[in-house]
Amino acid sequence: MTTHGVAGIARPSHVPPELVRDWTFATAPGAQEDPFATLSSLHQGPDIFWGPDVQHGNAEWVVTRHDLITEISHDTETFCSKGESGFSQLMGEEWDLIPLEKDGLEHSAFRTLMNPIFSPRRVAEIEASVRGVAERLVGAFADKGEVELMEAFGRPFPVSVFLSLMGLPLDQWKQFLSWGDGLLHGADQARIDAAFAIKAYLTEMIAERRARPTDDLISFVVTGQVDGRLLTDEEIMGICFLLFVAGLDTVASMIGFIFKHLAEHPGDQARLRAEPGLRTHAIEEFLRAYSPTMSHRTVTRDIDFHGVRMKEGDRVALCWALSGLDDREFPDATVVDFARTHVRHTTFAVGPHRCIGSHLARRELRIALDLLLDRVPAFRLAPGQRARTHMTSVFGVDTLPLVWG
Repeated sequence: MTTHGVAGIARPSHVPPELVRDWTFATAPGAQEDPFATLSSLHQGPDIFWGPDVQHGNAEWVVTRHDLITEISHDTETFCSKGESGFSQLMGEEWDLIPLEKDGLEHSAFRTLMNPIFSPRRVAEIEASVRGVAERLVGAFADKGEVELMEAFGRPFPVSVFLSLMGLPLDQWKQFLSWGDGLLHGADQARIDAAFAIKAYLTEMIAERRARPTDDLISFVVTGQVDGRLLTDEEIMGICFLLFVAGLDTVASMIGFIFKHLAEHPGDQARLRAEPGLRTHAIEEFLRAYSPTMSHRTVTRDIDFHGVRMKEGDRVALCWALSGLDDREFPDATVVDFARTHVRHTTFAVGPHRCIGSHLARRELRIALDLLLDRVPAFRLAPGQRARTHMTSVFGVDTLPLVWG
């Protein structure tokens, strides 16, 4: 039985009217100017609410509090990750993104295989090449007095690093970003077209590495083993598809929000210029305050979760920014405070599905922060212009026009 809902989506009978909220991430007021101020307003309502997920044409529970998000993240038996992205389903297929959409022993087995890919040791080995990419990009605009940072650095830097690791051609980064944008931020047919394009491209690359393995991530996956066996075609695609998509958007988003903040808060910018030793801690505070990603879980059985009735098959949204902005966990959570001592954020997720690329992401952010603060004079938003942001499945900065001097 269903009753009146929101956005054309009927409310199931187990969802009480007082927990229904006509609010979506992509279309929320302020999403294009200040997504995190918009998100923090959700803490004024119920800790868990039911609302439309317009991008996927259904509805979901949205959990707004740090402790509840953390609890769900650790309970993979009740809140499973199967079908979290829905990418294969867009193409009428049923393979999983690995290890993202695996739980339990399967997840552990694939996680063991993939842990060495982005270990601290491996990240240290590639640091010089990562820094070289950043230096080349910053050098192209450092003496020009102005830059659209996302086009010149925010997107090409992390994408170039990741494509190098994947063994994919750097000169196609704009095409790859276009596919990623369609998949993560598009609607309906655009998402389907992007999914098919990415899969077709990866199928070709996987076949090449099978014939001629090299020292890159695709070759690592093609030749890797789980439980003493080689991976199936679907497992290889599931890993490569996840690596490809994850490498296109998330670090670029963090770079955008960090430098948007510094352009809008000259005092914080000046302090990080004067106190380089503070930068590592500052990055953790930025990660807490500006977490750009979301996860989803599916309820595996009927439960009462902290007073909210959830049914088997219900979808649950875990917005990591809502965790980081929870003032019950982080006092004055909307304020970026480099003196904050408690910054144990969930930006890289918590529990079994903690982000495998967190070490590389932190290293990229530190390199970006050092180079731009040390080589570019005090910058600000270009007069009469503003940063433009979005708040779809990965929050991000579309444009960031900066000037200096």
